[in-house]
Amino acid sequence: MNDSIIFLQVTAVFENRREVDIDARIGRAQADAQGGWVCQVQLSPVHAEPVNVRGVDSFHATWLACSLVLKLLGHLKSEGVALRQQDGSEFPLESYLAGLGGKPGDAAGG
Repeated sequence: MNDSIIFLQVTAVFENRREVDIDARIGRAQADAQGGWVCQVQLSPVHAEPVNVRGVDSFHATWLACSLVLKLLGHLKSEGVALRQQDGSEFPLESYLAGLGGKPGDAAGG
């Protein structure tokens, strides 16, 4: 995929200790012929080809693309798969998911 603007690498550690590196890349949102916007999401090795995520504008398409990646990671975790960062520490999925629940006055809670 060309023009990737977002990258995330997570290692999935399965119960049998098998490790799989997940490489998520999200491309820059592009206007489509129907008046909407499309972001390509590459999830290796989950999908061999990029997946197109459609939104009503560029922000929405990018938001949905990020949400797709987090949903996949959440599904893996709910199935008992441990998620690790590149340094071996636990991947902070809950922090990513709770990012909008900030207190008034901070960056997320506005």
